[in-house]
Amino acid sequence: MIAVKDFLAKKIKNLGIKNVPVFQGGAIMHVIDSIGQLKGLKYHVPYHEQSMAMSVDAYARIKGIGVGCVTSGPGGTNLITGVCCSYYDSVPCLFITGQVGQFHIKKSSKMRQRGFQETDMVSLFSSITKFAYQVKSPNEIGYIFDKAIYLAKNGRPGPVLIDLPYNIQISKIDENKIKKFIPPRNILNSKKKKSDYQKIKLLLELIKNNQKIVFIAGGGVRIANTQKKFLSLVKKTNIPFVTSWSSQDITPYNNDLYFGSIGRHGHQSANNIIEKSNLIVTFGFRFAPKAINENFKKNKKISVVSIDIDQKELSEALVKPDIKINLDLKEFFKHLKKIKIKKKQNAQWLEYCKVQKKTKYINNLKSLSNGINPYKFFNIFSQKIESESIVITDAGANLCWCMESFNITKKQRLISAWGNSPMGYSIAAGIGARYAVQNSKKQIFSLIGDGSFMINVQDLQFLKHHDLNLKIIVFDNQGLGNTKLGSEAVFKGRAHANNKKFGWYPPNIKDITKSFKIKYFNLNHNNEILKSIDQFIKYKTNAVLHVNVSSNVGVIDHSDKKLQSIFKF
Repeated sequence: MIAVKDFLAKKIKNLGIKNVPVFQGGAIMHVIDSIGQLKGLKYHVPYHEQSMAMSVDAYARIKGIGVGCVTSGPGGTNLITGVCCSYYDSVPCLFITGQVGQFHIKKSSKMRQRGFQETDMVSLFSSITKFAYQVKSPNEIGYIFDKAIYLAKNGRPGPVLIDLPYNIQISKIDENKIKKFIPPRNILNSKKKKSDYQKIKLLLELIKNNQKIVFIAGGGVRIANTQKKFLSLVKKTNIPFVTSWSSQDITPYNNDLYFGSIGRHGHQSANNIIEKSNLIVTFGFRFAPKAINENFKKNKKISVVSIDIDQKELSEALVKPDIKINLDLKEFFKHLKKIKIKKKQNAQWLEYCKVQKKTKYINNLKSLSNGINPYKFFNIFSQKIESESIVITDAGANLCWCMESFNITKKQRLISAWGNSPMGYSIAAGIGARYAVQNSKKQIFSLIGDGSFMINVQDLQFLKHHDLNLKIIVFDNQGLGNTKLGSEAVFKGRAHANNKKFGWYPPNIKDITKSFKIKYFNLNHNNEILKSIDQFIKYKTNAVLHVNVSSNVGVIDHSDKKLQSIFKF
């Protein structure tokens, strides 16, 4: 016989997780004790459940699955923002919430609360997880755990939640007699299989008969782990491609057939190519408002073919595809292996694309008289860091600056919470990334704004006590820069709740950093960028680089066709 809590700790270890974040509380303490007692499984203790969820999210983006344990009530509710990050970006995570004993659980939804810190987690999380379940019996724990992990990883991935009552945690079970989960067999309907095959043949016919073709790689390309297959298809067909932000790190920026990321704050080269094309093929790409500009598919002569695992992304998208292929990208590329594909003779179209990249890929690299030009900073920064670095960016202006001017090399990762984009993500995610990598020499950078820096500032307390060699870069424009710009444009120069003039007071980055005994670096002048980056990177443990950016530096809107690049390929 074994206690459920001990059984659960073993199941977590068997996932290959070496170090699990836990946040203590009365309703989860038995599970945490079992984790602490199990040889070969370590834990670490963050200072807020919100940042813990974000660190689990980043861990899973790198390792394939992440797990976190918290207590009932506020412990669980604090997870919500981080769980949303995983749900919208299809990241497989398991969150285990402790719950009051079954005797204390309310019997009716009309009753507000019966037990102390009792909260109905299943109702709260059902809309932002693939599976949320409160365990009813000790003997179903193995079945529910395995089912949750299966659902998190298969189909369109995403987070799952197991709510575990106190009395069940301490109950004993016979491992040989508990209910087992048997994964369903993936049997494709023969009619659908034939239909998919016909649609793929039709797609190849369209590729054969059109000249101005462009592929869009969405986040689904990486989620399905098909980036190599996608890039092989690009090379085989000689067709230019662009990316969304979430797939921008699947290729080096100087790939001859890559022409930037699309969207309002993407690369104008990519937007121009989309508008001039006559056939667009999307791979795991969601037609999100930020990822398409306002002219997308206004040209009725453009045909759009979309391949996506999620039927709803095809049927309810902002842009209606002409051909919808509802397939897992892994299955799509399996189909393609059976079909002979010819290289396109499209020299004229490629020449147009190359001119766009040469003149409109990156902008605004000129030095400013007041403060650091963040576009210039990112351009230099991307040249100086190692080829296998992990760069995690936050929300707002620093995210836009990074995505527009950071140049990916072959094995770098560029991570953010793309769909939810909460302030305060990147430092928590940097902690999760470090535990996922478990290599103190691999460079990990967390990029954040002065506003976001305060959201999960308690993470600095964690770094004070753990030598993770996490490098934090704070872009300080003395305000909530992205929304300030929008507010000023809409409200005749007013920017309520965005800066000091209107009630939002910027933090003192230097004093806060030093109060946590973390090494502080400061950057004020454009001619010191290279030197500062070198010193910052060479420092052997946690450090903060404070980049002072003028409050007037905007975010480039790449729907403006007048923008010209001074960055030459």
